[in-house]
Amino acid sequence: MKLPDGHVLAWYSYAFAAEVFAACALAIFLPITLERMAREIGFEAPALTTPCALESTDAVCKARILGAWVDTTSFSMYVKSAAVLSQALVIISIGALADSAYWRKRLLLSFAFTGAATSALFLVLPSRPAAWLPVAAAAITVVGNFTYGASIVCANAFLPGLAREDAAVAGARAALEEDEPETPMSVGEEDALLDESSGSAAYAALLSATTARLSSTGVAVGFFSGVAMLALLAVPVAAGGGSTRSLMLAVGLSGAWWGVWTVPSAFGLPAGRRERAPKRWLAAAWRHVGSMIRPAEMRTLPNLFTYLLAWVFLSDGFHTTTYTAILYASSTLHMSPAKVIVIGLLVQLFAVVSSLLAPRLQARLGLSNLYFLLYVVLGAQILPLYACVGLVLPYGGLRTEAEMYVAAAWFGFLYGPFNSYARAVYAELIPPGHESTFFSLFSLTDKSASFIGPFIVGIIADTTGNIRLGFVFLTLMLALPVPVLLRVRMLDGVQQAAAWSVRKAEPEPAAAEAADSDE
Repeated sequence: MKLPDGHVLAWYSYAFAAEVFAACALAIFLPITLERMAREIGFEAPALTTPCALESTDAVCKARILGAWVDTTSFSMYVKSAAVLSQALVIISIGALADSAYWRKRLLLSFAFTGAATSALFLVLPSRPAAWLPVAAAAITVVGNFTYGASIVCANAFLPGLAREDAAVAGARAALEEDEPETPMSVGEEDALLDESSGSAAYAALLSATTARLSSTGVAVGFFSGVAMLALLAVPVAAGGGSTRSLMLAVGLSGAWWGVWTVPSAFGLPAGRRERAPKRWLAAAWRHVGSMIRPAEMRTLPNLFTYLLAWVFLSDGFHTTTYTAILYASSTLHMSPAKVIVIGLLVQLFAVVSSLLAPRLQARLGLSNLYFLLYVVLGAQILPLYACVGLVLPYGGLRTEAEMYVAAAWFGFLYGPFNSYARAVYAELIPPGHESTFFSLFSLTDKSASFIGPFIVGIIADTTGNIRLGFVFLTLMLALPVPVLLRVRMLDGVQQAAAWSVRKAEPEPAAAEAADSDE
């Protein structure tokens, strides 16, 4: 078995580092910690005179935060919404700069170490209830969220290049080009040439399979680290009786893990040649994103933008389902933090297994990356649909802890392939040489609308006192992208992306004329 090269190992190392923060802190501990901090200063509705019990009860608990009375469960959802929105703004700002291999690596490391250090502040926050603590925790959550998201944009942008560096892919590319004139060509021009050659279909299939394999392995590595760290963090949380202090300790240690395991990536990821940051790069980034979403660009890359439209709903649906399920288990089923950790472990463990098995299952079924993703999305709709059963029937519908454990295993089995294949499909549609910019657009499409899911579920819980109703909304969110995905044509999309890169590499007519006149 061929071992991965240094660049790939360093890329896997960052997945090992960052996904712990996502899987443990963002997905499990922060939702509970924020709700618990708000509950500790809250009062039972509607009288708002009796302090809330520290453990969740059937009584609706509201806390006065920043001058407003907020349902403690909704508070956590609102923080999530604000964190995702801030992430979208940061992602827009770094996209163009991260297209440079030199700045891509430095941005990744800057965001990673900043997020890790900020999250570690939970280790020093006081555990005694105070009105300012939920606000401080919310601010740390926002920073941790946008630094994680921005670093993942940079990490994802390495994927297409790593797939092209693979020995088998590079060999296939060289074989196709051996009869061509030895003239320098950009990556986009080479891809356009390959699209016209007789062996392009085989090369495209190999590149697609390699991209999916690297993506799936990276996701599996990340989920494996999540499982390992979640199991370790279960010890202090259980020893502390699921107290707020023990939950804060778990978040802080997740941040520390993130920082420590980022170090190998700092040494191993490709750095590129040193470049000076362009002047006014921040304003240029916003103008560039604006230019990318013009109708003219959408007509030039119709399959890529069709996929992005589906991604808006897919990402929001999956991530909000995870967040909602954790809060539902804690606030409605009154599951202890230790039991919620078991739910998280099941999700991570089954995600590891499914991420490793997915490429083999895909090959056995003979499905493309796109259609394999489509079947994963269809399977994911089972969870919110089943939760909705509890609205009409007196039994079933996630009413017991046992059902939550089964649901966690099922969702984890789908969540691993969802993450890897969603990224792999999009990587195929990206114009070569513009990976960071388009992965920024990928994350922007995700985050620009993904604050809506937590916000709406938060409003539903705030106004009705029943978070189960949020699963009705989530069912719709996962159903809407299915017909959109069916409109994506991958081969056409790959050819459109290559042609787009070639066209962007050509000088503007006015610039070309000026250059000729100078000569």
